[in-house]
Amino acid sequence: MSEILSILVVDDNPAMATSLADVLTLKGFAVQTASSGEKALAILRDHPVDVLITDVIMPGMNGLELFRATREAYPRLITWFMTAYAADDLIQQGLKEGIKTVLNKPLDMDLLLLFLNATNKINK
Repeated sequence: MSEILSILVVDDNPAMATSLADVLTLKGFAVQTASSGEKALAILRDHPVDVLITDVIMPGMNGLELFRATREAYPRLITWFMTAYAADDLIQQGLKEGIKTVLNKPLDMDLLLLFLNATNKINK
């Protein structure tokens, strides 16, 4: 794990992904964005990250499918879900399979930063 925590934000709403990336970058994190699970996988092939924050409900590959696709190739990758919808089945399955946290939208930035800073300290 690098000195600066690297994060990939995946959301099919580009404004959401960009806004979150801008805030996290200002807080000192290295952040990339992707608008789909497929694009996230392409980014991860060339630029592995420490934390994946993914929307749960997205067209094509949902957040759980993305988590499953990354789990074996990137076993140290910490994955968190974020959602604005009641996606209880996907969320519960994700938690069973190893998702670390579920964040509700609109995101509580103080809570997210607390989690990220704690993750950074644990993994140094």
